[in-house]
Amino acid sequence: MLYDFDRVIDRKNTQSFKWDKNIEYFNREDVIPLWVADMDFSCAEPIVEAIRARASHAIYGYTVRTDKTIEAFLSWSQARHWWLPAKEHLSFCPPGIIYALHELLLLLTEKGDKVILQTPNYDPLFDIVTGSDRELLLNPMILDGGQYRLDIKHFEQLAESGAKLLILSNPSNPTGRVFTKGELLELGNICKKHGMYILSDEIYADFTFGANKHVPLTSLPTDISSHCVSCFSVSKGFNLGGLQTSILVIPDKDLRERFNLSMGIAQTRLDNVFGTVAMEAAYRHGAEWLDQAIAYVSRNGSYVREYLEQNIPLIQPIMPEGTFLMWLDCRKLGMDAKQLELFLIHKAGVALTQGYEFGETGHGFVRINLACPRQTLVKALGQLHQALL
Repeated sequence: MLYDFDRVIDRKNTQSFKWDKNIEYFNREDVIPLWVADMDFSCAEPIVEAIRARASHAIYGYTVRTDKTIEAFLSWSQARHWWLPAKEHLSFCPPGIIYALHELLLLLTEKGDKVILQTPNYDPLFDIVTGSDRELLLNPMILDGGQYRLDIKHFEQLAESGAKLLILSNPSNPTGRVFTKGELLELGNICKKHGMYILSDEIYADFTFGANKHVPLTSLPTDISSHCVSCFSVSKGFNLGGLQTSILVIPDKDLRERFNLSMGIAQTRLDNVFGTVAMEAAYRHGAEWLDQAIAYVSRNGSYVREYLEQNIPLIQPIMPEGTFLMWLDCRKLGMDAKQLELFLIHKAGVALTQGYEFGETGHGFVRINLACPRQTLVKALGQLHQALL
């Protein structure tokens, strides 16, 4: 089936966080919202049909996942990532990955313990650390030749300071890096040496470009993966963020049992009735849609790069290896973070995610969502160009 990603879908008045908060967040209705990380594309038809079929049974009570759902994930993982996790290693967190990471943080660390994150990084990951009275240690990535790389030497120094945990974002939000197996092994070996656990947010695992292939952290050798957790979801790759489902691979039996117990205590062990249906349909029948979406977003990324090179060379794009997001270096515009934010909203009429939200190393950068019809990007970039003239 050929999907039409150029079709503009009116999302206003649909309780959309991205489209129905313009007045509240930006004080103008006509701003183009390219900030929230969901797609302006219709979902894959098999997912839509599966939800419709389930909705036709007009009882939406407490829901459990079935072996069919689990097998769908395992088959997808084997086909897409060339890795078959052990079925007994799986856990589930219906509220989503951030909730799961916070719960695991509480299980693995004590107040005052040191936790490492790379920067720039997704700001809720900072919040779960500082909001739990843990000490946040930052390991800034190095921007080198238009791409980010890990600062392994600095990371080891932080590990030697007594850190207990690394929370990893891979593929990286906002930079779009897809870390290689070699990079992950370096991190893993350092963590093994210093007795550290790694929690890996792999929510964008399915959305990578070209030769950049995602390597699940828990697919690494057992001596490393036994002290790791990989967190997956269909919410990003298949545009199902509103259904909040997640699957965790937790090889450590003791940690897995404690996590499952905490899910039960919080009464969060049961599934969203439509989330489970959508997840199974995505993993079984969504590959065709996903491949077309990745190709379309990749072309959008190339369009943004070419437009900036020709019209706004002071803004330099960091080309993503994965995710449907692009990190833009705006430092040559000569604005501080607040000036840049106000300029984009009130002069250009474009709402992007401000770089400072991703940590100190994000100042002077912005994040743009590429998962929209091309004409939306054309309009947004045109307005930005005009505002800078």
